[in-house]
Amino acid sequence: MNQNPETLKFEQPRLIGSMMAGFHSVANHAWVILIPLCIDILLWFTPRLRVDQLMLPTLEKALTQSEQMSGANAETIVLMGDFLRSILENFNLSGAIRSYPIGVPSLLAGLGGSQTPIGETLVLQIGSVGQAFLIFLTLSFLGFIIGSLFFHQISGITHEANTPQTDQGSLWKIGQSLIMTVALFIISAFVIIPGSLIISLLSMISPLVGQLAFFLYLFLIFWFTVPWFYAYHGIFVFGFPAVKSALVSLKVGRIFITKTAMLILLVLLTSQGMNLLWMTPPVSSWLLLLGILGHAIVSAGLLSTTIVYYRQIHRVLVMLEALRQKESSTI
Repeated sequence: MNQNPETLKFEQPRLIGSMMAGFHSVANHAWVILIPLCIDILLWFTPRLRVDQLMLPTLEKALTQSEQMSGANAETIVLMGDFLRSILENFNLSGAIRSYPIGVPSLLAGLGGSQTPIGETLVLQIGSVGQAFLIFLTLSFLGFIIGSLFFHQISGITHEANTPQTDQGSLWKIGQSLIMTVALFIISAFVIIPGSLIISLLSMISPLVGQLAFFLYLFLIFWFTVPWFYAYHGIFVFGFPAVKSALVSLKVGRIFITKTAMLILLVLLTSQGMNLLWMTPPVSSWLLLLGILGHAIVSAGLLSTTIVYYRQIHRVLVMLEALRQKESSTI
């Protein structure tokens, strides 16, 4: 078998270089931040949709039953009850527009207080579980559509001049993303539900064993999730169908699992760390506009970073496959 050493030289994916290129693309196309910017402003000033009056009686009943069944853990149950009440009393159903895994990056999706710079906004209590569920589904689907458009825009501004444009339009990509989302939810259910049941049984046998199993389970979930990180990238970047995009993501994720894990950690640490800075002003101050603007810029930049990095990794994967085929043909 003959090999040309020069053919083995190719540019390795660079994480910092991808981040610089991603934010540079956003700086050159500043209009892409309009979607997250407008969504956060709407969440800031539109009425809060609350479910605390609907859900609190059920919560109180569940806490009372839990306390009667395990009197030894009464203090823990009280603390948990206070924590859950605080979440319910500050929960805004409008935040469902920040849908997952595709959605609009939002700084104020979890905003609970009713204060704004122009006074208190209206608070609407949802009257029934069915109504709350319908609103949640509607907002989640709307967020999915807008988030897909946002993804489509970011993939467009990171397009490389020497690569062909995809023939598929935004509607086709949204449809493929919907197929991908349904598939991911089904796969997640098959992974999460049995694992949760096993951990619950182990916790009943031994709390220590249950805690160890829980941390091991989190590690396995992270290890399982990493190869799926680029599941949507193939759809929006190269116009792959959902199945092909998933297969490419799994292949890329397995081969470059360390690099992908580093990218995920970088995105999470940067976004969450910057969110602490953006939320420094109170929600009743106009200074929060600066935080909303900064969050929109960073969110667009980080998504752009993942797309640029995916392009580099995919290019390396294509070259490796070409070299493998060339080597096999010369044997």
